[in-house]
Amino acid sequence: MPAMADTPRPTLDATVSSRLRAVAWRLRGYLLIEGAARVAVFIVLAAVVQFLLDYGARGLRWSMRAALLAAIVVLTLGVLWRRVISILALRIDPADTAKLVERRFPQLSSLLISAVRFASGEVGPAETNSPSLMASAVRRAADGARALDFAAVLAPRRARRAAAALVAALAVTIAVPAAAPEVAKLWFARNVLLREVPWPKRTRLIVDLPHGELVGARGDDLTVQARAEGVQPREVEIRFTTDSVQRGRETMSAVGRDENVHYRYTFKNAREEFTFHLEGGDDTTEVFRARLLERPRVDSAEINVVPPAYTKLEPLTVGDGQRAVQVLPGSAVTIRIRTNKPVAKATVMAGETAIADRNQGPRSDDLGHPTDRHAVTIMPRETQTYHFALVDDVGLEDRQPARFSVRMLKDDPPRARMRAPGVGEMITPEAIVPIELEYADTYGLAAAELFYQITRDSTQAGSIELSGFKPGTTTYATSLKWSVSSAGVTPGDRLILNASAADFDDVTGPNVGASPELSVRVVTRDELLSELSRREHEYRMDFERLIDAQEQLRGRLLTVMGSEGGQPGSADFVSAVSNLERRQRGIAGSVNVIRQQFEQVIVELRISQLATQTVEERLGGGIVEPLTDLALRDFVTAADTIREWSRDASKETALRIDGQQVALLKQMRAILANMIQWQGYQEAVSMLRDVLSLQEELKRETNEKLKKEGKDVFEK
Repeated sequence: MPAMADTPRPTLDATVSSRLRAVAWRLRGYLLIEGAARVAVFIVLAAVVQFLLDYGARGLRWSMRAALLAAIVVLTLGVLWRRVISILALRIDPADTAKLVERRFPQLSSLLISAVRFASGEVGPAETNSPSLMASAVRRAADGARALDFAAVLAPRRARRAAAALVAALAVTIAVPAAAPEVAKLWFARNVLLREVPWPKRTRLIVDLPHGELVGARGDDLTVQARAEGVQPREVEIRFTTDSVQRGRETMSAVGRDENVHYRYTFKNAREEFTFHLEGGDDTTEVFRARLLERPRVDSAEINVVPPAYTKLEPLTVGDGQRAVQVLPGSAVTIRIRTNKPVAKATVMAGETAIADRNQGPRSDDLGHPTDRHAVTIMPRETQTYHFALVDDVGLEDRQPARFSVRMLKDDPPRARMRAPGVGEMITPEAIVPIELEYADTYGLAAAELFYQITRDSTQAGSIELSGFKPGTTTYATSLKWSVSSAGVTPGDRLILNASAADFDDVTGPNVGASPELSVRVVTRDELLSELSRREHEYRMDFERLIDAQEQLRGRLLTVMGSEGGQPGSADFVSAVSNLERRQRGIAGSVNVIRQQFEQVIVELRISQLATQTVEERLGGGIVEPLTDLALRDFVTAADTIREWSRDASKETALRIDGQQVALLKQMRAILANMIQWQGYQEAVSMLRDVLSLQEELKRETNEKLKKEGKDVFEK
């Protein structure tokens, strides 16, 4: 089906269209004249009010003049925008003009509005409109409007009044500066340029009040200071009235000379608020108020410490009663305070150095007002004392600030302890070394290790596996028996063992602690046996000297017993016997040392896998065990008997002492015989080992010679 054609647009009579446009232009002009008049009149009235306020008060403060000027500028811009700029941007459609004409001439019955809309294309779809009816409406509107005066919708009288007001405002603007140029310049300088130019006066008193009022701390001295510009008055008086309605008048002191004169008066130990003004020459200042405030101070405080994460310690909070904490490096320390009043500034000081001029907590409430709660979070690196330098909104300071001490602690490295009981300076490659390990750290172990190092021509290192260790534990102890053959040692190597531990410190660490190194030399079985044999010979020689010392001790005892000069109970007798007791106990200690030395020999033989059944019986049963009984029991009994003799010098006690001495010497000689026998056995074994070694070497050389001779036979 073919599409329907658009409805044809009827044409409005050209005369009617031009008349409507003329009305729109005249309407816009009237509105602009009226808007300009409103702006000009408002500016003139505002200037008059500004002048009257400033001149009537003999000079408003700069802040009041600035606020008044800002208000005038804002209002002027508002009127200018609404009454002029918006009119310039206003678009008056023919339909709007037609509405005004219809309102003035209701007999048109909306024909003119409909005709304007039809002519502008607002005809709707063809199926709902009749072109003939629209054309008829347009013709009827043109016929009806032809005889009407469209200008009747305008108000020329109102426009003329606005034009007259505009002219009058401009005339005032020109006439006033021409009639009183000095006053106009002064007004312009003070109220437009906002300069501190005074109104004409012989004397002008200026009170030095930075805040517009006198503010001080209650109980402090308050000083009012002023200066005079122009003619210096003979005297300046301060008149004041306290809040309890006590009035006073005092003459201010003049300080300085000529043009540098200042006038001062001090209220001593002010306890009550008051108002005051100054009088001098032909000037009287405005009334000022003196406010007395409390100095800012810390009412309550708390310190929150968040330790480093690796320590796994819970955060710590200390209340107002404690203002000192100890922290680890990496800790976050938050100091929160509440002041007795809102303060404008709370500078955090480390000693005399400012570290934060801006609170890390809220400094103001939702309305932007100062608050009484302040906080700062610091990451201290050294021991330091902090305080808040408090200043309120009028400049009062806290003269005795609360101080907070933060002391740094050191995270010590882990402790690693290693023992290898019985291990001497030499071991064989077949040795099984007993190792006892202990590790500890206050905040948890990250690693616990045991290392070995083999040095000779080159260095070889490795680690020994430890079982049962779990990272994070604060203590770990274990023991093991390590076969050095697993490290591939050979005679001539030096084996070094040490334990090492690390912590979780990710701030200044990790910290590592290590045990002292255990260094041993790896030797052959023969070398170790030879060394132990040498040491046993030394120990035997030491033991022989102890036998001689014991024989001398017995001889000295017999001498004291047979002495006729020493009376039992006398001071000389007691001193001589006490000396012999000490000698007996000294011999006992030396014998015990030799016992420990032989025990060490047995342990080293066991570690190096050289302790046979024969060795255990002859060294253990023949030497160590008798030495143990001798040192820890028999010698102690003999010494106790000698001490008893110093108190009870009876013949029976003396006989018992000599019997014990004889028994001790007998036991010592028996042990010495075992040592000599063992040393002979060791020498025989050593000789046998040498013979076997020579036989092996001879056998090796014989085999090599036979191989060589056989080779020569086959070659021939």
